[in-house]
Amino acid sequence: MDIEMPEPKEWIEDPQVVELLEETMDHKDYLIFRELNEDGRLSDTELAERVGLSRTAARRRRKNLQDDGILEIFALLVFKKADYTYAEVHISYSTDVSQRQIEEFIKGFLNDGLVYEVAEVVGEHDLMIRVWESSLNELNAHVREYLQNNDVVDSYTLVPITNSYKMFHRDFYSNGVDDE
Repeated sequence: MDIEMPEPKEWIEDPQVVELLEETMDHKDYLIFRELNEDGRLSDTELAERVGLSRTAARRRRKNLQDDGILEIFALLVFKKADYTYAEVHISYSTDVSQRQIEEFIKGFLNDGLVYEVAEVVGEHDLMIRVWESSLNELNAHVREYLQNNDVVDSYTLVPITNSYKMFHRDFYSNGVDDE
């Protein structure tokens, strides 16, 4: 059964996004994502009203998206608003380390509450982590504790983030004016 996709402008502004999403979700699934991205605490009843489905259908679709690992509902700490410092750290591995050493190295980041993303990357670096702290000095000390004199690490670059305009489909751009 072919599902007719709406025109891109009808449900998403960017046709490239439509092309990517068509493989895993339809128009209603995207609307469910969009509404839950705005407010992850929506009841199934309210979600259904907003996306034009019955409560049962909305709950089934939401649950299927979550069960398939396509949709995860979580809270987002807005570091800048909370006055925390955050950064990306680009890490290159030493050429003489084993896969086991790399896996153990990565596990250390997975268990660190101040590291909020760990991702393998392609290109000049091998790994990228995102970390937050109370100040740039504390962030730098935290990163150095992991990376300096570590046999897995050949080199690393700490890139402090000064402002986030968009994250996880949320707009944080305010032209210097608080949104409150």
